[in-house]
Amino acid sequence: MNFDDNKELFVEEARELLGTMEAALLSLEKDPGNGELINEVFRALHTIKGSGAMFGFDGMSAFAHGFENMFDDMRKGLVGVSSDIIGLSLRSLDCLSAWLDDGEAHESQASIERELEAIKATLRSGSSTTAAERAAEPAAAPAAGRGGADGDSDGLTNLYRIRFKPSRDLLTRGVKVENLFGDLAELGQYYSYADVDAVPGLDAIDPTGLYLSWIIDLSTSAPVEDIRSVFIFVEDYADVRIEMLEVVDQAGKPSVPRIGEILAHRGALAKEDVDIIHQKQKPFGELAIESGKLSKPALEAALAEQRMAKAAAGERESRKESSSIRVRKEKLDYLIDAVGELVILEARLREEARTSGMSSFEGIAENLGRLTSDLRDATMNIRMVPLEESFSGFHRLVRDLGSQLGKEIDLVIAGANTEMDKNIIEALKDPLVHIIRNSADHGIEAPELRARLGKPRAGTIRIEARQQGSKVEIAISDDGAGLDIERIKAKGVERGLIDATERDPKRIMPLIFEPSFSTAARTTGVSGRGVGMDVVKSNLERLRGEISLDSEPGRGTRILLSIPLTLVIVDGLLVRVGAVTYVLALNQVEECVDVERSEVLGDGKRRIINLRGKTIPLIDLRDVFEMDRSDDSGAQRLVIVDAEGMTVGFRVDGVVGKQQVVIKPFTMNLRQVPTIAGATILGDGSVAFILNIREIFKSRRQSEPLAREGATT
Repeated sequence: MNFDDNKELFVEEARELLGTMEAALLSLEKDPGNGELINEVFRALHTIKGSGAMFGFDGMSAFAHGFENMFDDMRKGLVGVSSDIIGLSLRSLDCLSAWLDDGEAHESQASIERELEAIKATLRSGSSTTAAERAAEPAAAPAAGRGGADGDSDGLTNLYRIRFKPSRDLLTRGVKVENLFGDLAELGQYYSYADVDAVPGLDAIDPTGLYLSWIIDLSTSAPVEDIRSVFIFVEDYADVRIEMLEVVDQAGKPSVPRIGEILAHRGALAKEDVDIIHQKQKPFGELAIESGKLSKPALEAALAEQRMAKAAAGERESRKESSSIRVRKEKLDYLIDAVGELVILEARLREEARTSGMSSFEGIAENLGRLTSDLRDATMNIRMVPLEESFSGFHRLVRDLGSQLGKEIDLVIAGANTEMDKNIIEALKDPLVHIIRNSADHGIEAPELRARLGKPRAGTIRIEARQQGSKVEIAISDDGAGLDIERIKAKGVERGLIDATERDPKRIMPLIFEPSFSTAARTTGVSGRGVGMDVVKSNLERLRGEISLDSEPGRGTRILLSIPLTLVIVDGLLVRVGAVTYVLALNQVEECVDVERSEVLGDGKRRIINLRGKTIPLIDLRDVFEMDRSDDSGAQRLVIVDAEGMTVGFRVDGVVGKQQVVIKPFTMNLRQVPTIAGATILGDGSVAFILNIREIFKSRRQSEPLAREGATT
């Protein structure tokens, strides 16, 4: 792995740390006494500071260091948690993000540094808060796992044994091991012993590999958390274990272990060998070396620990090995494409096996089909990630919107562990931001107005996600004023989008999704330009998703997004129109029926059938694609589909069957055909076009209104 690869890896990990800090800061604002949240921010800053300097982000590292010092003071109780401090911290995160984006400082960095310096100056002068004021402030609680016997520093000198076993490729990641020992030296006195057992012969050595591991004895009055922070930005690439050694007995008297006990505990000698050597009369260390079972450096290290143990105290061990690996998105995309090609190849093999009539060939094709199906499902699951990756940033968005609009807004998120394709999650971020901004600006009322209406002063925006079959539903709702139906209707009539006699709210409300549609009396920094909800709808359509709207005056608005779990492989129904095969998304197909010509009412393009008491309009796909009409005197083969909440029957020449298909996107020229969403390759090598049901329905509705569904006879 070269330096540039590592730099990209650092940037990616740093962005995750910024997201973690943002969530912790927003939680800290609501729970200012939570010391673990303070430590979480401090540790993340320490990682960014150290790693940033390694990869050339010196300016960012220096800025993070000043930011880190403020949280160190907060951990010590010198600075109290307040909304102003949280706001300053969030602005500092924006500066760090700007460094990652552009490699340059954010324009607000200078003012933030001045504010940080002012905080430090008041601390130096002792005038930041009086003792009484600090007592009245929410004090930072001690970090979890610290305090007395649990590992916190009580001012006494403790002895820690640190086992540091780095991965073989640690040096290629730009880590300088000597810097770690320099940081330990700042905490107290240490003695390190290097284990060279893993070093191979000269002819087998990889010059870039690190074969050493260390056992380090550290005598310090610093808390164990400070020791962990030394290794925090290499913890994913090393096994780091920290033990707090017992140096007093239960009565509190000094209890220094014997050399044999130390050597056995460190793993330098087996306990059986210790017992054998103890039976002799010479000094233990001398006998151990004479036996050939112990080296002199190992003995010196144990003696050093014994000396240091006279001033130290408890036992602690922590460090969990990472159970996951990081894979670049481009590699996953390539894997998905390769599996898609394999699915197509397997379909062709199955078709050849069927036509050949060879039973053994068919058996092989069937087994390959099962393996391909398992591989496809496993591969698709790799790219499935929780929605919380997208939802986590909305808390900051709502906080900033509330501050900008002068409103009190709470955000409630449910179902954030629901998983979707990572590419879809990324494409959903902009639509969700638009909806939340509209809810905050147009939906939630001002606190004073809500109080007069008998509502809580703080409005609530709620995001709920759940999986429904092969789709994920995301509902965004608020308890605000709801949509002003009359105002929307007036604007729609003014623009010629709706008739003045229209009274159905379900036909009026969707007008907000029209391009440049806005009922705002004035433009604000948040909304009012008519750009937003039309973007939401167009983005959802690109994801083959659907959007629905419900609102009640005075009680709020609810927007429901329905999106497929993945965009690559879908279940489809193959139909034939003329000599061409088309694919309908199976999740939109309700049933396939054959009806006699006499059951079809109307003529030309305006035809309907009565199916079990329900009136259903028909669309002949030959008309859609301007093909010659077939003989329709006999039975009519129909595929009943759900199109934007309306049941429609597509007339086809034949139904081929169900098949899982791999969607192949079109080139730019072919994307101009809105009724075709893509193409796929069938088992016989031919190409089938995937129909865009929504666009077919829309174009037909615009050219000639369809009969309303739902009438009964």
